[in-house]
Amino acid sequence: MNNYQKNIVRTFVPVLVASVVAWLTKAEKHLTPAELAVAVPVASTVYYAIVRQLEARFPKLSWLLGALPVRTGVDPSHPSVK
Repeated sequence: MNNYQKNIVRTFVPVLVASVVAWLTKAEKHLTPAELAVAVPVASTVYYAIVRQLEARFPKLSWLLGALPVRTGVDPSHPSVK
C-alpha cells in the first residue's frame, strides 16, 4: 500500500468511527441533522487527534486508524523486504 492509499485510509477510518458513534448517539439523544452535521467532523477530529497521540507513544495502536504499524528502520520499498 503506498502512502497516498494509507493517508486515504487514515482519513476515512476516523470519519467512519465518528459517523457510527453519531448514528448510535442520534438514536439515544435524538440529535437533529444540524447537530449531526457538527458532531461528525468534531468527533472525527477528536478521535484522530487522540489516536495520533497514542500512536506516537505506542506505534502498534496505528490499527485504530486502519493501518498496520511500520517497523522502524525498515524501508518497505526495498526489494529485500517481503
